[in-house]
Amino acid sequence: MGAVVTTVRACLAGVIALCLLNIVACSKLRDVAQKLQPGQAFLESQIPPGLSPQYYPPEGFVWGGYRSGTLPEARYGVASPPINPRAQVLILADADYPAETYFETMHQLLNAGYGVWLLEAPGQGGSGHYLMQGNAIYIGNYHDAWTTTAGFIKDIIHPTDDKPLFVIGSGYSAIQVLALSTELKDKTIVGFVGFNPYTGEPISKGQPWHRDAITAGYWGAIAQDWEDSNPDLRLRIKSEAWQKEMKKAFTELDGLHLPLISLRSSEGHVSVFEDKSATSNDLGKASALCAHVPKCEMEAILGPQTLGNEMAGYIKGRLPEIR
Repeated sequence: MGAVVTTVRACLAGVIALCLLNIVACSKLRDVAQKLQPGQAFLESQIPPGLSPQYYPPEGFVWGGYRSGTLPEARYGVASPPINPRAQVLILADADYPAETYFETMHQLLNAGYGVWLLEAPGQGGSGHYLMQGNAIYIGNYHDAWTTTAGFIKDIIHPTDDKPLFVIGSGYSAIQVLALSTELKDKTIVGFVGFNPYTGEPISKGQPWHRDAITAGYWGAIAQDWEDSNPDLRLRIKSEAWQKEMKKAFTELDGLHLPLISLRSSEGHVSVFEDKSATSNDLGKASALCAHVPKCEMEAILGPQTLGNEMAGYIKGRLPEIR
């Protein structure tokens, strides 16, 4: 009997040791995951059948991937007008929608004669995933998106005095744009616009993608069509980590002290576009957020269906000041 007990104890000790080794291995894997994020961007989206041409990719549009350091590869797209553009526009896609949702906005800006870039942050849409991300929107740190955008502007767009850059984001990405306006000291980036910015309310985790579950709002049905034809774009669940980082990003921006931040803010002009149909409460929150950002002004527009045209008008009004 003693021999049996000894054998059982030895087996249990082996099992415990193996479990401890697995814990150590998992811990090491997590450490590696924080240092190296090999995720590849999805660059082959298919046009949904029956989609209206206004939501098609613009003529000459191409996808590409951009990696900032060891972060997952960000997905970007670009298209140019038939004429030599006087300015360039960078659209930062909101985490609620795949980048394809903004093709209509791109068309409107291209028709106005501006070159247009479209960028998705790592961990959302069709951009590369973080290790251990799973099937949910994720970000390691809210600065990851800012770092990627700043690097993309410097390494890929190369704005110049003759072709200055305007940056626009909607919803959650509008927070990124407003924050960048306080950090990027570059005289060739002359305008920052946040459309319907996130204003700190609780973030819903969301539901897994389903053919009959369409995100509310004008862009929701457009996004649904693209996701239906492209399973790689079906990130709907917002991870707890992403929710936490987005709230931190808003809190940091909302806590800025204007006199101090003005000393290091960008030279560019800043605007917050709000939908005319927004409630007075939403308008008040957006106005309060704008008040924390240097050179920020509020402007009411018709809605997302005219965002590109409204942005084109904003750019046209700013260019004479720049020349």
